[in-house]
Amino acid sequence: MFAELLKIGLLRKERNRAEKALRQSESRYRALVDNPAYGICLCALDGKFLECNHALAAILGYESREELLELNLATGIIHDFGEPPQLFEHYLRMNHRAEVECRRKDGTSIKVVLSGREVRDDQGAVDGFEIIAIDVSEQRLLEEQLRHLAASDPLTGLANYRRLMEVLETETRRSDRSGRPFAVLLFDLNGLKQINDSSGHLVGNRALCRVADTLRLHCRSIDTAARYGGDEFALVFPDTEEWPASVAARRICSAIANDHQEPALSMSVGIAIHPRSGKTIEDLLRAADEALYAAKHASSENESIA
Repeated sequence: MFAELLKIGLLRKERNRAEKALRQSESRYRALVDNPAYGICLCALDGKFLECNHALAAILGYESREELLELNLATGIIHDFGEPPQLFEHYLRMNHRAEVECRRKDGTSIKVVLSGREVRDDQGAVDGFEIIAIDVSEQRLLEEQLRHLAASDPLTGLANYRRLMEVLETETRRSDRSGRPFAVLLFDLNGLKQINDSSGHLVGNRALCRVADTLRLHCRSIDTAARYGGDEFALVFPDTEEWPASVAARRICSAIANDHQEPALSMSVGIAIHPRSGKTIEDLLRAADEALYAAKHASSENESIA
């Protein structure tokens, strides 16, 4: 009799412990499901939503979870998935975490990190997925802005010296590999000190920004315009020989001289071609700088004669 009572007491304790653990588990699950930062869903193999929380509907721009449940995930939301049967397998098997691009109800795109696990039936076959989605669009935008700031000149918005060196390194390797040349143009804004002295540094800064605007306007998408330092600027033209580089240099100098703004500006330019002018970045920039100095010297002589 005593043994039976002891057994009943132990069973009661075990049941209470199991019920408590279940309540805690349900509480944690409910806290997760109700968390506005985490979108949660249960999906079939073909991508059909079987269940989802309000947070996922909000992330994807839908007014209610009921509206979202009417959609097919494979065709309606995620941009880069392939055939529906492989909807999540490819992503969730990569460390059970993947970043994808999703389409919101209004057609805009957002970056979402997915994580989750497979759901199996009684026979052990995969018949769906439990997914947790986190909107990381703002985080990625901030990261991109920080990368841009780290690579940009704060005054002109052009690439800074560090970014210029990275581009030159990349172009040098590409040119060495392919045998195709690239051009480096160094520009100097003539008379910036006189502008600062006579009109003030605000006008001088505006003059630098006018040069930057002109360089941007005359760049292709594959070109890089950078502030080399002080009153000097650089342009990197991939797959470009000396003649087209010279044509571009004259066009830029003419555009700056005729922008109809005050004070009037003029530029000197030096051109170097990799690998003919120099095989290393240092030699290439030295050749461009020497060509720039020669152009400035020739310009000052012409002004003296005039």
